[in-house]
Amino acid sequence: MALANLGFYIVAKCQIDLPISYNNKHLLMQESPKTLFLLNEAEMAVAMNSTFIFAKQNIIEKVYKMFGAVAGEGVSQFRDKFPAMETGNAKISKGENYNCLPYVMLDFPRLFAKDDVFAIRCFFWWGNFFSITLHLSGKYKEQYSNALIEGITNHVFDDWFCCNNDDEWQHDFEPANYTIIDCTFAKTFADRRFIKLAKKIPLTEWDNAFKFFTDNFSILVETLSYQAPMR
Repeated sequence: MALANLGFYIVAKCQIDLPISYNNKHLLMQESPKTLFLLNEAEMAVAMNSTFIFAKQNIIEKVYKMFGAVAGEGVSQFRDKFPAMETGNAKISKGENYNCLPYVMLDFPRLFAKDDVFAIRCFFWWGNFFSITLHLSGKYKEQYSNALIEGITNHVFDDWFCCNNDDEWQHDFEPANYTIIDCTFAKTFADRRFIKLAKKIPLTEWDNAFKFFTDNFSILVETLSYQAPMR
């Protein structure tokens, strides 16, 4: 699901497991306020704990700083390899509701046209993982497919995943969205509308996250640079 179009989707997604009365005005009126609005013990503990909110704000701020540092290195490296490509500036953004959880993302390069996408996205998803994703479609997919095939053949992407979902805006590594790359994946490039290669690490590896992003950004840039860039 496109993060730019998450509003309605997230409301629906977050309500799936709620009692039907939350979505039905008639039943809502029949329910006791106690049933609907009172907090259980765990919820009350969270509601009373302002420390959690301050910690959350600090965590998001530190992710912003990390992504700023990643962008500082990545922009310079990318423009050295692709001096003629107009990519726009790096963009860091955040939200509260990717599958009901906060996220922060860094996009660079970020070429998002209707049919042509060339983007590398660094992603922090609360409670889940850090990830980096290469997203190509349209003319950029055609331009850089051979470079990626060569990288896959040379085992550059052995610990990466490929998107196997028809929806190119999925970021969760569920089996319905991503599968580990093998040599057979490259044979399907011609039939795919888009290509997404992604890699993740758990949040328990926080201290290694900056290196994870810069190292793998370099891998992507070096791999793609073997093809002449399309303006």
